Amino acid sequence: MKIVDGDKAECDRCESTFPLEAVSLLEKDTNRDYERVLCAECLGVVGVPKGYSLRRDITHLGR
Repeated sequence: MKIVDGDKAECDRCESTFPLEAVSLLEKDTNRDYERVLCAECLGVVGVPKGYSLRRDITHLGR
């Protein structure tokens, strides 16, 4: 996960920068090290595959 300026994150799929309130964190249930930040548009394309969970509020990771 790439946090930019303390209050923004870069989408791991489209590489655009969004406020933390506008992104979600896709996590693999069996691998705690696997985390991918996705914007709303990319999340709509990727979805939440079986074996993954989605954390919609990641604002606590900012400053």
